[in-house]
Amino acid sequence: MVVEDGAVDGYTDSTYGDAFADVYDEWYAGISDVGTTVDLLVDIASALPELPVLELGVGTGRLAVPLAAKGLTVVGLDSSEAMLDKLAANDPAGSVQARRGDMVEDLPDGPFSLVFVAYNTFFNLLSEARQQACFSAVAERLAAGGAFVIEAFVPEPQPGSSVAVRSMTTDSVVLSVTTHDEATQTAQGQYISLNESGGVRMRPWAIRYTTVDQLDAMAVASGFRLEQRWENADRTPFTTDSPRHVSLYRTIHRPVRPQPTPTS
Repeated sequence: MVVEDGAVDGYTDSTYGDAFADVYDEWYAGISDVGTTVDLLVDIASALPELPVLELGVGTGRLAVPLAAKGLTVVGLDSSEAMLDKLAANDPAGSVQARRGDMVEDLPDGPFSLVFVAYNTFFNLLSEARQQACFSAVAERLAAGGAFVIEAFVPEPQPGSSVAVRSMTTDSVVLSVTTHDEATQTAQGQYISLNESGGVRMRPWAIRYTTVDQLDAMAVASGFRLEQRWENADRTPFTTDSPRHVSLYRTIHRPVRPQPTPTS
C-alpha cells in the first residue's frame, strides 16, 4: 500500500524497515534503556499475566527478545521482511512469535494484556485516519483492562528542510536530508551513505507526528483512558518541557467487533 500525505514517492509500509534493517542494531542500539523499558512493560503486563503481549513494529527484536526472556509470551508484528529476518537472526530460539503485517489491518486476534509501540514507530502511520484506525484495532484485541503503551517524541518547531552530517570517517560519510511540513505534521527524508569506492546507499524514512493531546483524543475515541504518562521508561514525571513521553492507555471497555449480517 502506498502511504498518504506527501511522503517520498514510491514509499510503502515496508520501505523504512527494508532500508534500515541492516544497520538498525548498529545505529540505534542506544536510543533508549532496554532494561528499564522491559521492566516497565513487564510491570504493566502483570495485570493480566496469563495473556500474551504484542509489539507493533517489532523490528529486529531490540525489546521483544529480552521481554520474552522475562517469561512473557511475546508476539511481534512488522511489515518488513528484512526486519523480521534480522529478528530471526537475533532470536535463534524463536522466543518471539514473529508475524509479518501492517499495524492496522493485520493485527493478530488476541486477546492481549498489552500492546506496545516503541520509539516513534506509531508515527510511521502516515495519516490521522491510519493512526486512529490503529487505536481502534488495538482496542478490539485487548482484554478488558488491557493496556496500550506508546513511546514517542513531543513535537517542537522544526525547519522546513535541512541537510546535516550524521557520521563521517576517512573514507565514508552519511548525510541526513530532511523536509518538514508543519501544516500536515509530516516529515520525510533520506540518509545517504557515500563511500570512497563510489558506493551510494539511500535509506528513506517518513513520519506523521502527533501531539500528546491529539493522541489522547484518538484514545478516547477508541475506548481508552490515559492512565499514566511519563517522560521515559524510568517513570520520570512528564512535564510541559519533556522532549519525549511514554503514554499508558487502559481500555475502558472492550469493543465488540461487528458481525456479518446473516443472509437468507
